[in-house]
Amino acid sequence: MSDLHLNFGPQPHERHGDDDAREARHQVLATLLGAYSDGELPPETASQIDAHLLGCVRCRREVDLHAVMRERLGRELQPVASAALRARITAQIEGLQALSAGPAGAVPNRWWQLTSVRVIAGVLLFAGAAMLGIRGLSRRTPSVDSASLASVNAAGVPLLATILTDYRRVMSADLPGRARDLDAVRAAVPFPVEPLHSPTLRLLAAWTTDLGGDPAAVLAYRWQDRIALEYIVAEPVFFRHPAMRAPVAQGMLVAAVSESQSVLAWPASESGVVFVADASVAALEALRPAARAR
Repeated sequence: MSDLHLNFGPQPHERHGDDDAREARHQVLATLLGAYSDGELPPETASQIDAHLLGCVRCRREVDLHAVMRERLGRELQPVASAALRARITAQIEGLQALSAGPAGAVPNRWWQLTSVRVIAGVLLFAGAAMLGIRGLSRRTPSVDSASLASVNAAGVPLLATILTDYRRVMSADLPGRARDLDAVRAAVPFPVEPLHSPTLRLLAAWTTDLGGDPAAVLAYRWQDRIALEYIVAEPVFFRHPAMRAPVAQGMLVAAVSESQSVLAWPASESGVVFVADASVAALEALRPAARAR
């Protein structure tokens, strides 16, 4: 698939109302989203799908569904073969070894011995695969150190409530910026703007917005096969509400859940960060190393 080139944007010859053509391209894309979510596509194809996801809510939801399925499979217990099954396999191996040896004094049939070993190895591998399923492909969510988190009511903190409203507005439309706009964003706000650095995060877009009269920088990432937004605000804005000040004074991160979104917030150098995604607080907690690096 390394030479696969796709074009999922509007075609020059396509009329504005040509829904059939757009739907046909979506059907082609739908066959690739599973491989895209598992990181199996070549970089050039993945980049084209990245660009398409920026403006397609339906496909972003499909990718999110793949991520939820992997996370759920990762939580399933791995069954162990019963003692009876192991005993039957052992007996079969011993029986085949006896047959391959033949009568006393006979020359062993090497072809039969090798074939028997291959058959038994195949049976064991198949049994192991059946017991484990596809759990080995899933990514497990790190455990949460609850002592490091302070849970707050997002609706009761004006900054968090405003950010959640803006997040939902952005996610329902095209992302308004591009990754290369980061320098322009830095020049437009009076506080430092530094992206998070993590192997699981890739910066897609950057822009500025207004949160209830206060300027903010917004960075959009591809994170665990979903889109996540990082809001960066001035330090006084971040600490304006006591629900934000008290946890930080105790060395804690601030967490909140609203509908399907979770929020993780922490102070940075001369600024404050609020990270929002359609994910669990436990999944966001995995970003603590990146947060502390600020």
